[in-house]
Amino acid sequence: MSGPVFISFSREHDVSYVRRLAADLIASGLSIVYDTQPMTDGWWTTYTRSQLAGCAAVVVVMTPAAQHDGWVAREIDHARRLGRPVLPLLLDGAAWPAAVDYQDVTGGAMPGPEFVRRLQFVLGVVVADAVTPGGGFAVPVRGGALASAVGIEVGGGVFLPLIERGTAVPCARTELFTTADDGQRVVKVRVHHGDGPTVAGNRALGVYDLLLDPAPAGVPQLRVTFQVDETGVFRLTAVDAAGREVSVRTVPG
Repeated sequence: MSGPVFISFSREHDVSYVRRLAADLIASGLSIVYDTQPMTDGWWTTYTRSQLAGCAAVVVVMTPAAQHDGWVAREIDHARRLGRPVLPLLLDGAAWPAAVDYQDVTGGAMPGPEFVRRLQFVLGVVVADAVTPGGGFAVPVRGGALASAVGIEVGGGVFLPLIERGTAVPCARTELFTTADDGQRVVKVRVHHGDGPTVAGNRALGVYDLLLDPAPAGVPQLRVTFQVDETGVFRLTAVDAAGREVSVRTVPG
């Protein structure tokens, strides 16, 4: 649906970051709404509910203060009841239990191009070079098919294609991953697109950390799905052997 992006955050602690975030997203061509008004039942009824009803998506800034803020919880709950997508950013502390797909912006970083592209797609914003080589957050699509292969980096910088060039979009492929070390908490997946034999000659689609509970090496069985939608936007998701979603963190490459 059309509409702006609503930012949900702790008004007592995170206003400075949200002002910078809003300016950064507006510069990317997005329409943004947020407010620094102290929350009350009256403000919720007269303003916040209507803003959520009119928005296309919600960005929630995750911090310990926001996690314990009842108004933030109410905003997220209401957005989900309305069917609005909720996209989390981790600014401080640990990721919330329900946040299975978020971007790490700890230290005050701005979200990366993949996060921005997801918002642009939700809002229907057309970006001229979003699906051309060099975009870095999407795969080029021509004639309804991938114009380059999608794959991962393996030992020695080798590019292993997983979805071949010419595959019709939307498309997806699921691969099984596990751990190499006892107690390993992160499996890092580096995704690229291109047709060269090494990642050095191809374009990055992102670096994804799969966040795990410690276990003996080889025990975690992670089904990782690589997805490309009809516009070329790439997304990575994962589940464990029991079908539970695995937290995925996008990190700088």
